[in-house]
Amino acid sequence: MQVQFEPSGIFLPEIGLWLDNTEDCETNWISHGHSDHANGVHGKVFGTPETLEFYRLRLPEEASASPVFNPVEYGVPWELRGARLTAFPASHIVGSAQLLIEWNGERILYTGDIKRNPPICGRETEIVPCDRLIIESTFALPIYRFLTHDAARQRMVDFARETLASGSMPVFIGYTLGRGQEIAHVLCEAGVPTMVHGWIARFIPAYERAGYAFPGWRPYESGGLNGHALVTIPGFQNVLEARGKNYRLAYVSGWAAMDNARARVGAEELIPYSDHAGFDELLALIEESGAREVDVVHGYAEVFARILEQRGVVARAPGQASARASSGEVVEG
Repeated sequence: MQVQFEPSGIFLPEIGLWLDNTEDCETNWISHGHSDHANGVHGKVFGTPETLEFYRLRLPEEASASPVFNPVEYGVPWELRGARLTAFPASHIVGSAQLLIEWNGERILYTGDIKRNPPICGRETEIVPCDRLIIESTFALPIYRFLTHDAARQRMVDFARETLASGSMPVFIGYTLGRGQEIAHVLCEAGVPTMVHGWIARFIPAYERAGYAFPGWRPYESGGLNGHALVTIPGFQNVLEARGKNYRLAYVSGWAAMDNARARVGAEELIPYSDHAGFDELLALIEESGAREVDVVHGYAEVFARILEQRGVVARAPGQASARASSGEVVEG
């Protein structure tokens, strides 16, 4: 099957299907709800029910202008213009999915954003055998090795409790969709009094519908922070500092694995936990897929393709490779 890598997404011309096209198109597969993958107005939209819900919540005008929504369930094939398509879990955020395209005896797997290790919230990645693998490589360098979800949970809870016991406020930097809800879920489940910034809180009902509990959480109120942990968005620590709040900052992200992370974000506690695969996870995903050829997109695509070639893998970094990462949009890690 021909695969065209364009700046806005990936196109499969034989079946007229785009993969994560962020510009308007006729037929689009959305792998998950982050803005660098779910955008634009499309004639037909395919995705898991959770992904389509996030798309509607984040971009109500674009979603309402897309006339035909096609929710698909994991493991249930459907037909599109002669191809057989099947979604499989990807462990990135709730609802994220890989897409297997079967066409004329060939199996092409598009991972979207993916990780190998089980997530705090979401379905664990299912390994899907394929002939050709299109895989993202946001953290495809050996320096990126991340905590398991159990180890990350413990680090978050320990930091929150120790900080509260010392009379300070624990503040966790999360992202609007994905990491923020995971942090809030961990703290609430551990019984830590928790406030959540509104941009993160707006997606909590969707996570609750997906089966994740947030007992006792409260919306952020500037006057009621004493005795609470705060889960907030990047940059909000500047507001807290301007208001003279006594706080300690924790950064939960794949970027926390970098040597300069503490100075870059001003965090006291670095917790290297990601919703993307680290270097070893990516290698495992590729090996377990059995793919004869690999296309690497996003992040460190060219570097990772060379690493794979040195390991005997037929690998490429197509033109789309790092466009989104270099634009600064891919901050969720």
